[in-house]
Amino acid sequence: MVYTAVVVGNFDGVHLGHIHLIQNLKAFALKKGLKPLVITFNPHPIEVLSPLNRYFCKLSTAFEKKELIEKQLGVEVKTISFTKDFSKISPEEFLEKYLVREFKAKAIIVGYDWRFGKGAAGTFLTVAKFCSQRGCIVKKVEPYKVAGQIISSSLIREELKKAKLKEVSKYLGRLYWISRKITKGKGLGRKIGFPTLNFKNVEKLCLPNGVYAVYCNGYPAIANLGYAPTLKGYERTLEVHILEENFIICNEPKIVFLEYIRPERAFRTVKELIEQIEMDIKVAKDILIST
Repeated sequence: MVYTAVVVGNFDGVHLGHIHLIQNLKAFALKKGLKPLVITFNPHPIEVLSPLNRYFCKLSTAFEKKELIEKQLGVEVKTISFTKDFSKISPEEFLEKYLVREFKAKAIIVGYDWRFGKGAAGTFLTVAKFCSQRGCIVKKVEPYKVAGQIISSSLIREELKKAKLKEVSKYLGRLYWISRKITKGKGLGRKIGFPTLNFKNVEKLCLPNGVYAVYCNGYPAIANLGYAPTLKGYERTLEVHILEENFIICNEPKIVFLEYIRPERAFRTVKELIEQIEMDIKVAKDILIST
């Protein structure tokens, strides 16, 4: 039987604080001869417990989290389905039923602010007491700081809402990116000379609506996030216009956000929209050349 060292959390965004925690997990697991394992939840608990909270936005999808943790950090991820029923189990039941029985945990790595179980009643002390009775090991990891600032998902969400992408990249330890499937659009961009790749499932992105300089699977591009008011859009979408004539894109490309150019707005005529897009492209090219 393979026993594990586990760490549990939402890991939204997989930022430097999460990376610090997971690296501690890997080192501790190696030292104890255990398999490191990251346990996370989907959907995010706030989406289940406060579904009408229009202020909540997500940094990453379950797919993005898994890719970042497994491919870049080299640790397997197990995802627990978060439901209202699941939210009602006690901290002790979670530790026993899931961590010990299902995931065979012999060591539990705990972040400095981890709360879990019904009413978020579980803490490091809960885990320490449990492990003293069950013979497992518990290790607490202190927060990771950049310039004295504790890195957290909530901090990054607030910075993204202000489109402060450079600050966000310092906290993530990478450029901010998303991955979405290409969907069929109305073809309006092509009609005005700027064909776009269209993406949905962006309602909960933290970024404000507007125009951005981006890379799409490595190709320089310009993107509009929002409702395309001039063309009477009613659903939040991401439209990406690649700035090269010849390109090959997979069905679920990675869109890397570099810089915010301007807010989204409506234009009186399509001619005015075209003129603005041409100016936006010039700005985007300058940004892309300098990066």
